[in-house]
Formats: sequence, structure tokens, C-alpha cells
Amino acid sequence: MFEEIKKVIELAKDTNTEVFLVGGYVRDFLLKKKTLDIDLVVSKSPESFAKKLAKITDGKYFLLHSDLQVYRVAVFNNKNIQYIDISLIQGKTIEQDLQKRDFTINALAVKIENFDNIKKNIIDCCNGKKDLRTKEINVVSNNVFVEDPLRMLRAFRFASEYNFKISKQTLSLMKEYASKISSVAGERVKNELFRILSNKNSSQYICMMDEVKILESVFPVITKMKNSAKNFYYHPKGLFQHCFQTYEALEKIFIKLDKYFPNSKDLLEQHLNEQFSENITRKTLLKFIAIFHDCAKPESAKRMGNKMRFLGHEKLGAKKTAQIMKQLKMSNKEINFAKAIISEHMRPSNLAKNEVITNKAQMHLFRDIKENTPDLLILAMSDWHSYKTLKVYSPKILKCQEKSVAKLIFNYFDFINNKPKEKLIDGNILMKEFNLKPGKIIGELLQLINNAYEENRINDKNSALKFAKSQLTPLKKKHKI
Repeated sequence: MFEEIKKVIELAKDTNTEVFLVGGYVRDFLLKKKTLDIDLVVSKSPESFAKKLAKITDGKYFLLHSDLQVYRVAVFNNKNIQYIDISLIQGKTIEQDLQKRDFTINALAVKIENFDNIKKNIIDCCNGKKDLRTKEINVVSNNVFVEDPLRMLRAFRFASEYNFKISKQTLSLMKEYASKISSVAGERVKNELFRILSNKNSSQYICMMDEVKILESVFPVITKMKNSAKNFYYHPKGLFQHCFQTYEALEKIFIKLDKYFPNSKDLLEQHLNEQFSENITRKTLLKFIAIFHDCAKPESAKRMGNKMRFLGHEKLGAKKTAQIMKQLKMSNKEINFAKAIISEHMRPSNLAKNEVITNKAQMHLFRDIKENTPDLLILAMSDWHSYKTLKVYSPKILKCQEKSVAKLIFNYFDFINNKPKEKLIDGNILMKEFNLKPGKIIGELLQLINNAYEENRINDKNSALKFAKSQLTPLKKKHKI
């Protein structure tokens, strides 16, 4: 028994408080999964109990949810427990409390004094153990989604994390109450959604969320994507089908990084796993971006001759996605990443269709897109793959694009990991050689020289001076010198 649990048992006796271990810890114990968080239900005074528990465990307590009277005790330097959440029992008995919970697999409890023998002392009035055995998610009652619509997303999160199926009855209830999820605070939606996106096969859960209308209730722009583009888009079910298939292709690429990027796999994996915030990495953000990358095409659609064009949809789509992300209370860094990718997502198409990519062209891409270069290239590749079944691109063109992206990503990592070249020339030499005064023209001239040097168009001082001379006239005109 953990030392902290012994202290909980002692405190329960000292304060004459009935204490139950409930929910997630019991569920994960039966599933043989380790968890660092413990949920307790107490018969009285949760704040007082939390305060005293924090004191005897050398932890810190604080209010977690004011409406539900939930307090959290943070336990420091402990390999077995991180948080102990303490709430007031809902109802007169633990059975009444369990019947107010969300899913049967979470409606399990054990008296704290029976911690050493959990399996034989589980209180299960909602058939949670049966659903754990059959790996099925069932609601405790038909009111669970009315009481808290976020529970719909929680169901998909549990399904994705535990590889469980959601029962037909639960899915039917979701469809009935899907519209209510629009009332849930954006940050709560974000937390559940990105835990779903963290699953390597999350596309199946996104598809199910769409089938029960949850996705459109959370993101109304999807309805417009479905309805507005049916008459002028390649995919028979419209624009959203394309975006979803881009999402599916992206996940398949992530799973097969070694196939598509054999020479960059480890560096690319490390790059994609860079964390922005909890559960939000470059990888999960790219999945989110894939859903919305073309969301502005309905507003941008314009027929030009026999073809439909979507001029400016990238920039407008970046703005619309940024608005969605702000509603989810996402960070500026995350929003700026999405804007940078979406606003440039068409750029790799022209570059990667060529079998030979010049050093100048790739260096221009690396300088403009910077650290987001691999992300942009992988999204573009997923975008192309979404057209596979429609045969918009021939297999030969797709293969060429894949090879180009793989080479560009390899070259990008090679570029950023190599030591910078020594300077060929400095501002003093330029001022002396061309009789120039200090100013913006010197900085711009040095940048042009540096770009040409990185692109291997010049390689020594003499060629640098010759190149500088060729750039002087247009620069002087620009600065009116």
C-alpha cells in the first residue's frame, strides 16, 4: 500500500469521514494500466479533508471545480501518485453517487480501507465490470449528455485511449443531443479533442464524431464545407470529404515515416513530437490543420472558363482557422503555426512536381518557411494523397512528388544541422569597395550575398564582390541613392 493511501485511511478514521476510491483509478486497476491520479469521494467537508491531507503528505491543495466542490492535492516527489482529487459524495449513498456518473466503466468504487484488496471489494451497481470485459462504453443513464455535453467527446477519448467500442445506444443518444455540445467552453473541448488526436489511428473516431453530428456542432464551418462545394469539387461528397481524406492520408504517412522518409525518419519523428502544450504537438496540430486547411474554398470559388478556381483560399483559410483556434483558447504560438502552414499549403505543389529541384528554389523555401518546412511538406503530400482514389494525379506524378518531398526534408535537416559557412565578406569591405555609407542598403546587400552563398552560386570573395556589383543598381534605385 502507498504511504499516501495509508495517510488517507488514517485521516478518514480521525475525522470520522467515509471515503471511497472511485472512477478512473479503479477502472485502470482492473485494466492493469498504471495511473498517477486518484479520485476520492468523501461523505463530508471535502475542502477540510483536502487541506488536512495536503498537510500530512507535504503536498499542496487547491480548488479544482467550484460548482462540484472538487479539491486537488498535488503530491510532490512521488513515483506512485501525482494528484489526489477529493469531491463531496453526490447523494446519500455511494451507489447514488455512482449512478450520477458518465459511463459505466467509470461508475466503480471501493472503500478506501479496502485499497489492498480492490478487486474483491468493488462496488459496481451499473455493470461497469461487464463493460470493461467486453470493452464497451455505455452511459450510466440517458441524462448524462444533458447534464454535461462534453461527455460526448469524453466517450470518444476513452474509446481512442483504451481501444473500446461505443455502444449503439450511446451513439444514438449522442446524435439526439449533439447540438448541446456547442454550449461547452472551448478550452474543455480542446482538451478532449487533442487527446483524441493523439491516437495514431484517430481518423476513425473523427469519422464517428462526424456521423453523429458532433463534429459539425463543435465546428459549424464543416457544415458549410459539406454543403457549399458539392457541385464544384472533385470528391463526390464535397470539400469536407477531401479534407477528411487528407487527414487520413496524414495519419498513414505518420505511421510509415520510415517508408516515405528512410533517411530522415528519426529527425522527423523528433521534430513532429515537439510539444506546444499538453497533448498538443506538431503532429496533433497538423491533424487539426488537415481538417480545416481548405475551409475557405466555398467563399473563394470562382469559375474561370471550364475550371473552378479558389483564388486566395489559403490566406482566408488561415484566418478562419485562427478564429476557430481562438475559440478553443489555443495559444498564440499554436495559432501562428496553423496560420503559417495553411497560408502556404499550396506552395510545395509547383516545387515538388519537378524531378530536379534547384538549390536556389529549395533554399528559398527553407528561408521563408523556416522551422515549419517539414510540416508544410508533409501536409502538402497528404493533400495530394487524398486524390489517389479519384486519379487526379497519375501514380508517376505522385511518386515524383513523394521523392521530391523526401529529398527536400532530408536537405532541410542537413541544412539546419550543418555548421554555418564562414562569411565571405562584411559590411566594411562593401562600403570601401563601392564607396557606400552605412545604412539599410548594406544589410540588404549582405543578405543577398549570403543567400547566393548558401545556394552555391558564389564561393569566394571575388565572386561575392562581382555578385554585389550586379545587385547595386537595383538596390540604389530602391533606396533612391
